Amino acid sequence: MQLRPIPFVLLALTLSACGSSESTPATTTDAGTADAGSTPDVSAPVDVATATDTPAATDVGAPAEADSGTVVALNGCTSDLYVDQTGGTASDRMIMTRGSTNAFTDPCMTIRAGQAVQFMWTFSRHPLAPGLAPGEAGTEPPSTPIQPFSSGSVHSITFRTPGFYPFYCTNHPGAMKGVIQVL
Repeated sequence: MQLRPIPFVLLALTLSACGSSESTPATTTDAGTADAGSTPDVSAPVDVATATDTPAATDVGAPAEADSGTVVALNGCTSDLYVDQTGGTASDRMIMTRGSTNAFTDPCMTIRAGQAVQFMWTFSRHPLAPGLAPGEAGTEPPSTPIQPFSSGSVHSITFRTPGFYPFYCTNHPGAMKGVIQVL
């Protein structure tokens, strides 16, 4: 995962150079590499469903927006919890159980359409189910590539359509749940 420097230093230097605490914020440019078509610009906004827009392909299974414009939690995943694996390798797009705890590693993951995610754990102890965990609110996608699994230890699932795809463990739905966000 590539990290980009935060432009707070540039803003602080700009404000201190002005000699006043009241100023118009400086315009900053993207410090990342130029878009060459092969690396997605991860700072681009994601289209999520709103009450006023016409449904788009990326609205499939999208969580609702709160009045403040922030994405409401879907299976415990909020916009700040998604791990961006759009530029990662196949080995970066793995969801596993954390040691002997009833928790997933990176349960909220962002990938690109056409990429696969490997779900890796003992499915007889932690059966995988598609959809919202019991008691969770949100919109279920009309279809999902996630299938129920209760045996085996590795299942690779390719996500071809943009949208939000929730999943959970049927034995521990309150603690083991997540969402694959496909751009």
